[in-house]
Amino acid sequence: MSERIKIEILSALLLFVLAFSVFATVNTYKAVQALQVRNHDVRMGNVSTIRSWMTIPAISRIYHVPEDYIYRSLDITTPAPYHHVTLYEIANRKQKPVNQVIYTLQHAILLYRKQHPGIPLPPRAKRFSNKGQLPVVERAKL
Repeated sequence: MSERIKIEILSALLLFVLAFSVFATVNTYKAVQALQVRNHDVRMGNVSTIRSWMTIPAISRIYHVPEDYIYRSLDITTPAPYHHVTLYEIANRKQKPVNQVIYTLQHAILLYRKQHPGIPLPPRAKRFSNKGQLPVVERAKL
């Protein structure tokens, strides 16, 4: 094999690796941005962030809704067996689509907020309440 062919093959492989690296970097950047947006939505209490892998105690803490209210909204009379069970498993036990269980929870949380308007925002959500910007801290006058 001649030197020229070896250099062309190595150059082609180098370009392929470079293109793959750029592709991976762009996808990683987009994934980080999506994660930041979803994290902000969770901190703001957006109910569209409820997922099938979540448990009732986690949903109760994140959205500031009592666990017993959530269990009642899902027609669960004995919550003990469901304490560390995901929404996906609850849907399977109740023989309902998981999307229906999630929709029921979303509706119940929004209804609870309407009935209890004094519920505070999550602690970090207050910090970003002015369109995602950090609060302005004024310098003390000397």
